[in-house]
Amino acid sequence: MRILLSLLITLTCQPVLAQSTSPIVEKYPATKPGAGFTFVDGAFLVKCNHWKVIDRNTGGLIVSTCGDYTMYVTAENGNPVRTLNARHETVAQFVPYYPDTSFPLFVGKKWTGKYNGQEGSFIKWSGELDCAATAFEPVQVAAGKYEAYRIECSDKWDAGIIFMHGIKKSTRWYAPSVNMIIKSVNADSKWNYELAGIDQAVTLNLFRNHRTGVPITGNF
Repeated sequence: MRILLSLLITLTCQPVLAQSTSPIVEKYPATKPGAGFTFVDGAFLVKCNHWKVIDRNTGGLIVSTCGDYTMYVTAENGNPVRTLNARHETVAQFVPYYPDTSFPLFVGKKWTGKYNGQEGSFIKWSGELDCAATAFEPVQVAAGKYEAYRIECSDKWDAGIIFMHGIKKSTRWYAPSVNMIIKSVNADSKWNYELAGIDQAVTLNLFRNHRTGVPITGNF
């Protein structure tokens, strides 16, 4: 009887324990101008490492710069929209955006989004991205160790030319403690990126918890 009771308690508690280690991120937290972050070897085809947010919401976009380069992501979900070079020419572009994250975010969530992609002036394609948050796990990157959502995606792409289509897999990790994707691994490695660091003195005061409004601390 005692063994049966112990087994029932164990089985009953397991989902509660699993849920407690996997928080639900209800919405993409506010990012204010001045927040800074560094990548290992650039991001989104731009080989520039240190980025700083200069505008929170211009037409629903967060604007960041790195030297003469500019990056735009959506203010709603942090989805990539466009990167520009010093001459304001397109390096990479996604219309309306690249749907690699979706909020609220929790383990088990699935989503799909269509987009039109562009690399430089001539390479263009259409895509349909299917993603799922499959786990909440520790991830080691150059910036440190973080608890992060593992997001696995399958991108069905078509360049509109015979034999120029297919499916590409990718995996990325979103860390709630720093409100961003800290690592992205893609079938086409030129799209890979990894977080190398965050401007701690500035960013801790600019990334604020969407529930409590207090500065977020992370593994810096």
